[in-house]
Order: sequence, then C-alpha cells, then structure tokens
Amino acid sequence: MSSASQQSVKRLKPLDAAFLALETRDTPMHVAALQIFSLHDQVHDEFVKNVVQRYRQPSAVDAPWNLRLVRVPFGRVVPAFKVTTNIDFEYHVRHSSLPRPGGERELGELISHLHGTPLDRSRPLWTCHIIEGLSGGRFAIYLKIHHAIADGVQGMRMIARALESTPGHHFRPPWESVPKSDTGVLHQKKSRAALTPPPVAVLHELARALRPALLKRRDEAELVLPFESPKSKLNGLVTNARRVSTQSLPIVRIKRIGDTAGVSINDVFLSLCSTALRRHLQSLGSLPKQSLTAAVPVSLREDGDSKSANAIGFVWSSLATDRDDPLSRLQAIARSMRASKAYLKSMPSSMRLPVTSMLAVPGTVLGMLGIAHRMKPAMNVVISNVPGPGKTLYLGSARLDAIYPVSIPSQGQALNITCVSYAGRLNIGFTGSRDALPSLQKLSVYTADALYELEQSLELPDDAITTE
Repeated sequence: MSSASQQSVKRLKPLDAAFLALETRDTPMHVAALQIFSLHDQVHDEFVKNVVQRYRQPSAVDAPWNLRLVRVPFGRVVPAFKVTTNIDFEYHVRHSSLPRPGGERELGELISHLHGTPLDRSRPLWTCHIIEGLSGGRFAIYLKIHHAIADGVQGMRMIARALESTPGHHFRPPWESVPKSDTGVLHQKKSRAALTPPPVAVLHELARALRPALLKRRDEAELVLPFESPKSKLNGLVTNARRVSTQSLPIVRIKRIGDTAGVSINDVFLSLCSTALRRHLQSLGSLPKQSLTAAVPVSLREDGDSKSANAIGFVWSSLATDRDDPLSRLQAIARSMRASKAYLKSMPSSMRLPVTSMLAVPGTVLGMLGIAHRMKPAMNVVISNVPGPGKTLYLGSARLDAIYPVSIPSQGQALNITCVSYAGRLNIGFTGSRDALPSLQKLSVYTADALYELEQSLELPDDAITTE
C-alpha cells in the first residue's frame, strides 16, 4: 500500500469497531429510521419518482456515506475505512411499492424483512428504501446505516439537515455534501482532543466505577450496574428474523404526568416501557420475580463534534417490574435514574466515554463469543431516547408526519426500544427478534394503555387525558 493510500485510510476507534466485531448473520449491527410522509392532493403523481431520481444524483457525497471498508494489516482487530467515489446509487437507493392501499401492517412486515438483511460490506454501509403505496397518498423512506459509522444522535442530525421547516420545490438527500464552517471544524478538533484521557486515569476511574458493586454502600443502594439483571425471555437466542412495531404518543400528556409526579419525561417513558414489558411477560407466564433492568444510552457527544461515529455511554436503571402499582413503579425508576445520572456526573467529563465503554466490555465479549444468551444478562433490554426536531419538517412539498427509530437486537438481547421526539410526539420503535419474543407488536398497544393507566392513577382531569 502506498503512503498516499495509507494516509487516506482511517482506522476505527474501539467502540466503532465493536459494532463490526459483534455483527453476524443473525445480529446485523445497523440502525435505521422509518419516515412517513404525506402529500397534498394537488401534488404531481411523479413526486415519489422524482425523489428517487434526486436521491440517486447527489452533487457530492459526505462522510460517512462515502466510506467503505478496506483490507489492512490486522484489519479483523482494528478495521479501517477509506473514502470511495465509486458508489452505485441505483443499488443504495431502492424504489418499491406496497399493494395499494398499504396499511401499517403491510408496511411493518416489509420493514421487519428489510431490517433483518445485513448490509453489504463491500460497499458503503447504508441503503435507502423509498416506499410508495401507503393509504391516504402517503409514502415512506426507510434509511439504514451501520452503527460502526453513526449513532442515533448523529443519524437524526443527518436526516433532519436534509429537510426544511417549510414546504418547497427543492430537496436533497441526506448524503449530499453541505458547506461546513472552518470555525466548527476547529472547535470540533479542540473538543475531541480534550476527550482523550491518559490510560492510567481510565483504569483509576474504572476501579472507582466498580467500587459500588463490590462494597454495596447503603447510599448507593439505588445504583444499578451491569450483570445485576434476572434471566428473562428478553435474553434468549436471537435469529436474523425481525419484528418491528411502532407507537406514537403525545408529548404533552407525558410531560403532564412528569410535572405532576415530579419526574422527567424520560422517567415517564421508561415507566411506560416497563409497564408494557411487565404486562407482556405476564401474559407469556414468564415475568421474573426480580425487577428487569435496562441499559439506557446517553449521548456524550461534545458541542461541535459532528464526525465521531459513536459518542455514547450507558447508564443502568431498574425498571421496577416487581412492583404492582404504576406510580410506585414510576418513582422507583426515577430514583434509579437519578442515582445513575449522579454517578455519571461524578466522573470527569473526559472519563465518561471511556469508562462507560469499558463497563460494557464484558457483555460485548460474550456477544462476540456467541454465548450471551446462555449467561446472566448484563441488562434485560436497551431503551433509548433520541432527541429529534421540535417542529414539522418537509421534504419538498411532502410533510414528514412521523419518524420512527428501528434499532438493534443483539445476541442475548432480543428487544430494543428506542424513541424519537418529533413535532410534539414521542415516536417509539420496538425492534425485536421474531423467534425469541412472540407477539412483539402487542407492546405498542400496552404502551398506550400504560400512559392512560398513569393518568388515571394521578387523577388527571379528562381534558389532560384526551389532549392530543
């Protein structure tokens, strides 16, 4: 390999490389967004076809969309990407249609199938499916990208920047280059340099991180750490068949509950997930007596950092599924999350990413060995909350009605729950192993029921309950 070629090759950081190492036929490591658009009656019938053509003809392509895996020495241990200009956009941008009029069930079946298909490692690690035929003149865009080159926060930013706040006639694909200010790049470099702590400091913080598990101090009784979870149906063998289900809830109702109970919106979201999981596992006769636990990803991305593929850490939370009362469950979850957040904040900011990443190493190794489903789980489920656009956005003259995250079940982790906030709604995506977790689509119904149950428990007035 020439020196010029070596300079253009970029080795992956350990966290990014882990998503490649964990990938198997049964556990593809890509994340996706399902966007639902609606068109006005007066819009030309060729609109969707024009979107396909425009998406296949970008003026220039930005990273990470133009990155391709290359062979390098020790590439299995430390993989590398290289920028490529040879991108087959007819392969990456697909055009398909549901039998008209397509409903939510038909769309869900197609997305479940698409999400179980691994990305081709000989090409840039993304594909985009533009799907027409939905009822009411709607169409969908399902965009998936490998987690080794983007996390949820970065993915949401890339999607949002390709949309507009008002309807218009022009649009561009998320992978088309946009001008970048020199100031942002300089700030970015400065921030990233500050995030590189010395190895000795990382080991010191890791030792401190493990101390509560060893000492079980009374003042940290609410703190949940990895491998304190019971074995459950959520932690069985994962196959490559997927099931995807969605739910959309009004944020105003969730916020009203949080304000009344004195907890955060995310605490309420975790409680809704907890109640839905509790009811579902009860119906299957497999609810553990010990409370389920969740790994909750938190963004550790510095301001101005738009190039890091992954900048996420994890905190662990009890889901209080051993409690019958929904309000008691909510308060227990809030206490657990407060303890985890306080613990994360007690670390120097430069240590949070490496320490939380190292805490996840044992679970990652078990996944790589393919034995995670046989061992005590590091957590029962991953539950993420990704901030999204607060206002309605448009792709040309098409309105974005909803955006749903579609995430990663991994070996021994048969379910992932992720939500994205958008235009006053909390859009939830349930992504699971079709064979390990039966009737996953019921979780979306149970989550809506859980919201109503909390409102009733708090005796909120009817106008609060029916507000959409």
